Amino acid sequence: MDNRLVVATAVVLVAGVAGCSSPPEALGGTTAKVTINGQSAGDNTAVVCTQTGWLWQIESKDKAKGFVAALNTGEEVTVQSVAFNDFGGFSGTFWKGNLGKAEVEGTGGKFTITGSADGSFTDNPSNAVTATFRIEANC
Repeated sequence: MDNRLVVATAVVLVAGVAGCSSPPEALGGTTAKVTINGQSAGDNTAVVCTQTGWLWQIESKDKAKGFVAALNTGEEVTVQSVAFNDFGGFSGTFWKGNLGKAEVEGTGGKFTITGSADGSFTDNPSNAVTATFRIEANC
């Protein structure tokens, strides 16, 4: 009877520890290489990739100085939006059909997104610019 109590206690403890541990990041912990206007903004930027249906989202872990890209991977892979928040000194946006332009190559979690975004650089925020960008993510 004592052995069953010890085994039962051990099972409850293991289940409790497993339940409290952090779940793995969606589709694994990954990095992205990013350039803005041809200048490196981060060779190994930590990103989180998530997929909901046909929509992939690639987001830097640093929200204060980061970026997020949304891709539609339905029949044709297209870029829906890219937003930079003081990333590499640039804050700007691409929105399909509204601001900038962008295209994507790749499937299965390996994407290269290139295009242009409208915004400004931190050192001169009142000067509106269009900056080119390239994001290579291996989700």
